[in-house]
Amino acid sequence: MDCAACGPCAAGGPPPEVSDEELQALYDCMIEMTEAMEAGEESQAILASWSESGREEGGAFRNWTNFASTPYISFTHGERFATNHANPIAAEVYGLYEDIDAMPVGGIVAKPTFSIGDDGQAYWETLFLMEKAEAGASPDTNDWIYTAIMPDGSLMGRTLGENSDGMYFCAACHMGSSDGTDDLLFMEEQYRVQN
Repeated sequence: MDCAACGPCAAGGPPPEVSDEELQALYDCMIEMTEAMEAGEESQAILASWSESGREEGGAFRNWTNFASTPYISFTHGERFATNHANPIAAEVYGLYEDIDAMPVGGIVAKPTFSIGDDGQAYWETLFLMEKAEAGASPDTNDWIYTAIMPDGSLMGRTLGENSDGMYFCAACHMGSSDGTDDLLFMEEQYRVQN
């Protein structure tokens, strides 16, 4: 699929008509256009400015290991399409999925999300980050720091920082749903990169 066939980063059609191959091509196109925009090139696409948030991870995640074989619908993240990227520290264990014992301190998982409009146009949504902190840093969140960055680069919130109380819903969901996986929740097996 040519990512500009129906406009910059447009899908072949709205979900559920978008195939896994189209979703992956669309995601790759969106990442490439975001990188081009950040390099100063003009773009007609509606892109995210996550890197303008002041959080290094807002742009760095694109170079991390992506453990999603294709974008998938994340019902717990607004029923948007998502992928799961892990920084080098997290990547050492993230691929163990449910067999993980604990995330090492400094491990970060990034979940960029996007939606596809009825016109087939793709739009970046929220970037969700989950970082394992030192023991005792945030006992109420099992030492996880949750961050959400809006597409315009504004910070929705960050554990122990701006709108920390508003970010507790992330911690509550992860703590209530994980089953011995250090509060990590994983995508369905069909969307996982297998080691």
